[in-house]
Amino acid sequence: MTITGTTRLFPIIGRPVEGVFSPPAFNAWLKDNALDMRMVAVDVAPDGLDDFLRFLRASRTFAGCSVTYPLKQAVFERADQKTDRAARLGALNTVRREADGALIGEATDGLAMVGAIREAGGTITGRSALILGAGGGAGQAIADALCEAGIGRVCLKDIDADREAQVIRAISRFWPDTEVSNDSRPADILVNATTLGKTLADPLPFTVQQIASARTVCDVVTGQQATPLISHARALQKAVVTGADMGCNQLAPQLRFLNLYPQQG
Repeated sequence: MTITGTTRLFPIIGRPVEGVFSPPAFNAWLKDNALDMRMVAVDVAPDGLDDFLRFLRASRTFAGCSVTYPLKQAVFERADQKTDRAARLGALNTVRREADGALIGEATDGLAMVGAIREAGGTITGRSALILGAGGGAGQAIADALCEAGIGRVCLKDIDADREAQVIRAISRFWPDTEVSNDSRPADILVNATTLGKTLADPLPFTVQQIASARTVCDVVTGQQATPLISHARALQKAVVTGADMGCNQLAPQLRFLNLYPQQG
């Protein structure tokens, strides 16, 4: 796809950005849909964020930006407006630039996981989920989106007791019709939102019994090869969602927020 003076940019910003894998999928979709727009990875250090956002506001070349580690909360604090979802989570990963330069923020991490679960053949409505690392940004976003999608019961676990208590209070407050706890009962959907699995020597985040009783096993960890959790779940013929699957499912909600993707009915 040729870049010209009319090409709009939608960068993904963070540090480091060497490992991001969104641009190829986004650019393939943009090309297939004949949109004069490109996603590029842009390294932005936390102390350079304000300079970048000033540039983003000033230039009509930008449609907005995607935001990754470690900038999600910092961009949230600087956005002019946030969606209700982003406001609930206190972080965002997608920014839309308005014609007047205003920056509007949205959080799509949880929506991406919900989309990936459904793409894998998993059912959410009325089911149960167990999320490890639920107190982190990705874990809380996934818990929120599962509740929005109609999960019946969600068990939230985090190695940090304070973060665990905080996310349980938040999810219980915003989704009072969902059963919320911190137990480790068997669940239909398992979500690893920790860093366990970045190396093949890492232990499984769930017990073998939990994996055996689950219907769908999800991992947010990305890499060149399957994590031990995903490999174990595949051996048991479970439906699986990898970190890459979740990443690919960012495309629809992010582009929908930019008004470039067909809206859901």
